[in-house]
Amino acid sequence: MIQDFGVVGNGELLAKIRTDGAMTETYYPSIGFFRHIIQSQFGVYVQETDQCLWFTTPDFEPEQRYLEDTNVLQTSYHRPGLSGQILDFVHPEHNAVVRSLEVQNTSSHPLHLALFHTEASSVADHKGEFGYNVTYYNRLGNHVVRYRGHPWDKAVEAQVVWLISGVPQPDTYQCGVSYQAEGAGLDAFADVCDGVLQQNRYAFGDPTGTTSALMWRRTLEPGESTSITVLLVAGMSLFDAEDTLNAVRRRHPDRLLGEAVSYWRVWLEKGKRSLPTLHDDRLETLYLRSLLLLKLLQDRKYGSLIAAPTLEPDYRYCWPRDAVYLAWALDRCGYHDEAAHFYEWCRRTQMHDGLWYQNHYTDGRRHWSGIQVDQVGSVIWGAWQHFQLTGNRQFLVEMWPTLQRAADYVISRVHPEVKLVYSEQDLWEETGGYLTYTNAACVAGLQSAASVAREMGRETDATRWRTAAEALRNQIQIQLAPDGYFVGEQDPDRRFPMRADYLLDISNLGLAVPYRVIPADSPEMVKTVQMLEESVDYPIDGVGRYASDLFVGGNPWSLSAIWLALYFAETGQVDEVRRQLDWCLKHAMQHDFLPEQSNKQTGAPCSAAPLAWSHAWMIIVLQRLGELYRNTDVWSLEEKG
Repeated sequence: MIQDFGVVGNGELLAKIRTDGAMTETYYPSIGFFRHIIQSQFGVYVQETDQCLWFTTPDFEPEQRYLEDTNVLQTSYHRPGLSGQILDFVHPEHNAVVRSLEVQNTSSHPLHLALFHTEASSVADHKGEFGYNVTYYNRLGNHVVRYRGHPWDKAVEAQVVWLISGVPQPDTYQCGVSYQAEGAGLDAFADVCDGVLQQNRYAFGDPTGTTSALMWRRTLEPGESTSITVLLVAGMSLFDAEDTLNAVRRRHPDRLLGEAVSYWRVWLEKGKRSLPTLHDDRLETLYLRSLLLLKLLQDRKYGSLIAAPTLEPDYRYCWPRDAVYLAWALDRCGYHDEAAHFYEWCRRTQMHDGLWYQNHYTDGRRHWSGIQVDQVGSVIWGAWQHFQLTGNRQFLVEMWPTLQRAADYVISRVHPEVKLVYSEQDLWEETGGYLTYTNAACVAGLQSAASVAREMGRETDATRWRTAAEALRNQIQIQLAPDGYFVGEQDPDRRFPMRADYLLDISNLGLAVPYRVIPADSPEMVKTVQMLEESVDYPIDGVGRYASDLFVGGNPWSLSAIWLALYFAETGQVDEVRRQLDWCLKHAMQHDFLPEQSNKQTGAPCSAAPLAWSHAWMIIVLQRLGELYRNTDVWSLEEKG
């Protein structure tokens, strides 16, 4: 089961904050790498009762939400006599996590408090062999310095440095060693418990071995409030981090908040213009939240889009297929610059033979070298969608060599005897063969390549690719629907040991949506959908990838429900669209984040979340639903509702 959390970021720095207000992970200098374990938490020592209260424990009842139309998180806390609120965001311009805590005395008597912030960081966590975690307090600059390096010379040699500073300046501090129970290097988490810190300036330990704390002393009269802000600033060097810290310190925390709120609301205005009328406030909110999430998951330097901000499973990479759908959703909502930035990344990462590998780090370096030919077809298709939505011919000129190589690569993968495209892996990364979804993507890619060539005046290429696309489409119809419905693959070249067969697979819908290789209302496709829905019977309902799926136990997927919803939208079945969407809403996480899967017994979210391409597909489905509503009698809809 996945614990609920929120995400904040600016395209370079991404942070995850649990719904109890603990910030547990950050990613910098890219949204996927490096991973830094932060464990940033707030608490308060109450002198009157000699209590150390952590906001992340059952001492408080937390509630979390995003400020409307933003990626700013608000976590509120309540207990008798005391309430609190944390606002979390990453500044849109500077690589700084801003955490502002406000505490109010709701009792009938004065309270003497010690507010504190503690952290137990492991910098660049996946680089565990590189030195020690070092922590020291810079008294001249009044901030904690965090890096991984060599403690004996105190040199800041790590590739990432974090500075932690308080506004206003804290009254006291502590640098300690994790789990040290006594002495000058007492663990800062233990040291705060009596409301007094020892002010040890320097600590080092193994890769997870040091902690720090900042503390502010306050006296609050009944009804009175006080605020503190913690700035967690990242840089690729000490000088870089100090420059950033100085820049954000020159601005009052309220100004930093205002700049973040303004940035997100201005950015979202364009998306709001594409917001369909859905007769459902939650669906409309989900549409906008999905857009805000996609923006967080795009690396602003490189243009890549990651699959999910998760480590179990580890989806912090760019799969070209997934990213094409994200770019398509952004494009359809008017965010053409973001989509174009992704295709620039595609130009830079394509292999000389036209291939993109299985997935990549955000900067374009290859991560897994598997071959999934459908991704090549989808990039061509997505680039043509971008041109159709923008009319930017210069984009086609710049992309032409990339698309030409990609289209020729697809043709090279057509087996001369079988006459279908062979791929070493399917989109689920489980098998190889002559796969229906792969061939659908390749037909769409070749058709799009022909359209590009025609636009560019390259008639010879246009004819060659159009002919190849039609031949491939005919073979799909002949070979992959032997019994009146489409199969995923009849005889896979490399079988997945845990899979019973390859006949019924939710990805078969790709023939109809989004690629429109086969009409959605064709008899074979109608039967395919009917059999897909009948092939599984989960206690919580829903639809999986295929009947014998055992990945994470074999559960219904939000993506499968959304894919079916898109198919039903294509065929004009409004009630069926809503049935699938209602299932997704029922099993969404807090903030309406869509998990990859929901446990088939309990309905609890599992695997990766929020899954980016589920949110991208959701945007597309909701746009199509809005189109259906515009062509439907609204009064009859309201009567049915």
